[in-house]
Amino acid sequence: MNYKTLNDQCEIFISILQKNKDLMIILDYINTLKLPNFYIATGSVFQTIWNYYDNKPLNYGIKDIDIIYYDSSNVSKDSEKQLENKIIDFFQKQNLNYEFDVHNEARMHLWKKENENKNIDQYKNSEDAIDQWIATVHAIGITKENNNIKIYAPYGLSDIFSRTIRPIKHKANSKELYDKKVASWKNRFNNLNIIEW
Repeated sequence: MNYKTLNDQCEIFISILQKNKDLMIILDYINTLKLPNFYIATGSVFQTIWNYYDNKPLNYGIKDIDIIYYDSSNVSKDSEKQLENKIIDFFQKQNLNYEFDVHNEARMHLWKKENENKNIDQYKNSEDAIDQWIATVHAIGITKENNNIKIYAPYGLSDIFSRTIRPIKHKANSKELYDKKVASWKNRFNNLNIIEW
């Protein structure tokens, strides 16, 4: 899809996302929690667009819903897990049985050290985290501001519309992780334009 301006891309992007009723229900609920600097991010966002153009159910192939926020005043693992459990419990009662991954990006440097033995700097905010994710299609988040959907897409939307998988090379990323993500997407989606690491 070639749209003339970024505004054109944003308008069509949001109009497609709004058709994903489950995603909108989730976004509205997360917004009520007043989490600082929150986004619904990655797969559930860009894969909605791909599914729409493939005439598939909009949540086809979406493994989980990634919710991020940034709270440097409380970086405890327990707090993050309690929030995740609260969200899962709420949506199970709504019969929306998705897996939810909830992460406070203010503690991601601790998570990386504990789980991957990697040393990274603490992110400055959620946007700083998104900037450093593994691929440009992956680096996408939606939030609500004044009751409107707001997109954060530091690398633009063109790669999502053209299904171009392009690596983002930061020190926390690796060819192995990128190739693993690419293999997963290739199993679920056709006509991807893969840029090698």
